[in-house]
Amino acid sequence: MTKPHRDGTNGQYNDEYDENAFEKMRSKHCVPRKINYDEWEATPNIANLPSSCDDEMFDDYIVTTVDLTMVRNAAANALSALVSKTYDSSVDVTEDNCLKRLECTAQQYDWGKRGSSALVARLKAAQHDGNFVIDEKAPYAELWIGTHPNGMSHIILESEEKSSEDERQCMPLVEYVQQNPEMHLGVVGKVGPSDDYDLTFLFKVLSIEKVLSIQAHPDKQLAAQLFTDKPHAYKDPNHKPEMAVALTDDFEAMCGFRPMLDIASNMLEYPEFTDLIGNSRHDILEFVANKRGVNPKQILKKMFRVYMTADAEHVKTNLENLKNRLAEKDNLSDLDKLIMKLSDQFPGDPGIFAPIIFNYMKLKTGDAFYIGANEPHAYIQGDILECMACSDNVVRAGLTPKLKDVDTLVKMLTYKCSIPTITRGLRKDHCCTLYVPPIEDFAMEIIEVRPGNSYELHDVRSPSVLLTLDGSGVLKQSWVQTMPVSFGMAAFMSANTTAIVIADKNGPGLKIARALSNVHLNSRPNTPF
Repeated sequence: MTKPHRDGTNGQYNDEYDENAFEKMRSKHCVPRKINYDEWEATPNIANLPSSCDDEMFDDYIVTTVDLTMVRNAAANALSALVSKTYDSSVDVTEDNCLKRLECTAQQYDWGKRGSSALVARLKAAQHDGNFVIDEKAPYAELWIGTHPNGMSHIILESEEKSSEDERQCMPLVEYVQQNPEMHLGVVGKVGPSDDYDLTFLFKVLSIEKVLSIQAHPDKQLAAQLFTDKPHAYKDPNHKPEMAVALTDDFEAMCGFRPMLDIASNMLEYPEFTDLIGNSRHDILEFVANKRGVNPKQILKKMFRVYMTADAEHVKTNLENLKNRLAEKDNLSDLDKLIMKLSDQFPGDPGIFAPIIFNYMKLKTGDAFYIGANEPHAYIQGDILECMACSDNVVRAGLTPKLKDVDTLVKMLTYKCSIPTITRGLRKDHCCTLYVPPIEDFAMEIIEVRPGNSYELHDVRSPSVLLTLDGSGVLKQSWVQTMPVSFGMAAFMSANTTAIVIADKNGPGLKIARALSNVHLNSRPNTPF
């Protein structure tokens, strides 16, 4: 895709997801019109082709029939426009494009930490200047910073007269950036209002008390198909690769299939799982013993389907046997402890067996890893920053009371057997660490400024959002404004603008996280992922 869709509109905000969402989208947007396909030479016509997770080995694949040239995706349009730019240039900061304070949405999913123990709750409360009351019995799972309709951030409008917290005026961030896409989003030539463009990323903070669901996020082709076929379950047509950066030393996650040798070894260690997968165990053991072939995808896929669709009574019996056996064991391994933890959190759920086949990861503060589309994963505990493409598409299959789409998950996975790469980012200079994923939708910076020092937030061709994680100081933009910042403060930064970070002399310094599109470098460094 080399140019943005000139006629397309936003697929994420189009139909409010009511009962007739799909029919409304089709009648309103997908009207017959002439399309210049020369502008879309990089976008294949994928009608009647398997998706990127095709699995040509047998008839167990997802057929995608959606033509991407007909899919309205404002985030993709904006990314195409940013990528196609041939130069970067800083612009003067004015009252129209200066930093704007944000009020963000806190999601209270059941797996979140409770009350003020949740970083999410404390960040949310700080944005309300003390007028937000934390419910100590309620979960606070995620803080969303971005334009997705499921958790929209709002620009706080400054007024000449000071008003109370209840009276302060706000504007949805998406409305603000779409007033002038060139000024705020960096889309050259789009100076008038347009809903054809949007942020390419979504930024989050997660406070994890209980394990999240076993899940994966679709690639672009599959996302468009799921949005078309099941708009009530899959709310937008965008893909959702993501990157997690640990904020605490106790962050744990499962991600991707273990190497085949590890899976085979665990099958011997956990006979209850081996019994559950039936004859599939023979394929795995034979593969490891004979090193047959180079790609175990078909074997893993068969095993995973048998596992995820096993008879409920068969699952119950083996889970009871496993729990009883581990309860009598003297020295539990880390894997044993995780299995027991999942059993306590989701009794009877087949996802309890997941650590046997998925990589079990433990990360320290500053560690990060990338999760590509169609890769299985589940966060277990800890606080993290998470940045992703602007989407909320999740395909789940276990460890959740929410909708499970086992058939789609089994078909979509890549079934790669590898240990995820953990990185601590790229140190750009004395203050900034850059986390760069292998895609262009998003990147992340962590800026740490010592007390009394200053640092320039350089201009980038995309917009960015800022979140203060620790300390206090100001963000100065020439004569236009000096914005006080402290823990929890979030702000929107228009494309191609700069700001000076100044940490208070008598404070602990200033730590700010910045999310932006991964198109801001003339030549991006080699990604560690």
